Amino acid sequence: MSAKMQPMLLCLDLGQGSEVLARYVAARASCCNQPVHVLHVCAKGASRSAIEEARARLDRLVTALLPHVAVEAAAIRAGLPEETIAAYGEEYPMDPIVLGRRQRSMVERIHVGSTTSAVISLASCPVLVVPLHFSEDIS
Repeated sequence: MSAKMQPMLLCLDLGQGSEVLARYVAARASCCNQPVHVLHVCAKGASRSAIEEARARLDRLVTALLPHVAVEAAAIRAGLPEETIAAYGEEYPMDPIVLGRRQRSMVERIHVGSTTSAVISLASCPVLVVPLHFSEDIS
């Protein structure tokens, strides 16, 4: 008897590249029948309307791009993204946490910081970083 496969955690900022990342996860999850949790982190103190808008965008994206994937949860949480993502991964064991990485200039990396780097440091499970400038031919 085989154990149930742990889900992937797809982290989306709902910005440019989210669709590419969702398609990547959909292809990987469907080929091995792995369930998925989808997470979007809003800023702490975000307005109710901002949260509702994020929920609507997340639901549309999940419906459009993950129709053949077992999506166990599509969650909206508030807080610092890196801490919230790592905490979600502790609350619901994931394998892996999937994040996108955009190409940024040296100045942007120094001054903006990197959610991805922080998640890698904080997470207690594997983290898969997908460059968002790759070709969309992922099959």
